[in-house]
Amino acid sequence: MSKLKLVSTIFFFSILLLTSCKKDPIAVGNVDCNTVTYASIIAPLLTSSCNTSGCHDAGSSNGDLTIFSKLSVYVNNGTFKKEVLTDQSMPTSGPLSSEQLGQVQCWLDSGALNN
Repeated sequence: MSKLKLVSTIFFFSILLLTSCKKDPIAVGNVDCNTVTYASIIAPLLTSSCNTSGCHDAGSSNGDLTIFSKLSVYVNNGTFKKEVLTDQSMPTSGPLSSEQLGQVQCWLDSGALNN
């Protein structure tokens, strides 16, 4: 087998492997949006999933999500929604559960209030 055919074959299978490994996104669950507030649901969710050492803790270069005023920057510019709901690339430990995604969606849809 010539070098060109070998390289082409390896390239083809590499692309095939990379594109076939993408996981299906988790569906956003149905949640009673009347129960979702920043203080009762979102802040504890961020504390347990995002505000860990080296991720989004106080003073982090990755973005501090420990207080509402700092989180709101990412909410307002769309980064939070994109990474948590759309891409489901955050948290890095894996996407949130369907119910948690629903809670985040409810909170964002209701204006992402500090309530």
